[in-house]
Amino acid sequence: MSAAHTTTAPSPLASGSDGRRRLLLWTTVGAALATLLAIVAIAVWPASEADKARDDGVAFGTAVAALADADTADEVDAALDDLAVATGDTVSHADAALADQVSDQADALARAAEGFVGVHTSDDAFSVDFYQAELNAAVEDLDEQAAEFREQGPEVRTAFWEGVDEGLEA
Repeated sequence: MSAAHTTTAPSPLASGSDGRRRLLLWTTVGAALATLLAIVAIAVWPASEADKARDDGVAFGTAVAALADADTADEVDAALDDLAVATGDTVSHADAALADQVSDQADALARAAEGFVGVHTSDDAFSVDFYQAELNAAVEDLDEQAAEFREQGPEVRTAFWEGVDEGLEA
């Protein structure tokens, strides 16, 4: 019987240059995936009220500029149609922001009313303390929501008029 010597080829994973290639590949794939996720997150992230107002302003300004530059009756009609759409979008976004604010205020008022009634109709001290805490939190929420809505207004109006200027200049 003869002795057979078998040698095994080194594993590709054991090779230093192969390991570096794999690391580079995984790093590249990871970076590409992170970039893709960031792009998707930005694309689906809801626009702020100021962003919506700016976009509405750009559409409005662009429509006004098109109307001012119209030379034919068809161009005037098309610009007026664009202006009507831009105005409708602006109104619907403003109505949505106002509706959200009203909903938040109604919720806080309902909680405040429940707390008030509970404070004045409860028999035990624990319930009175519980309802008083609910009333205090609801009144604080009302105050914070009103302040936030007041502060948001100038920013949104400014963004709209900046958008109008941008649309007029385009």
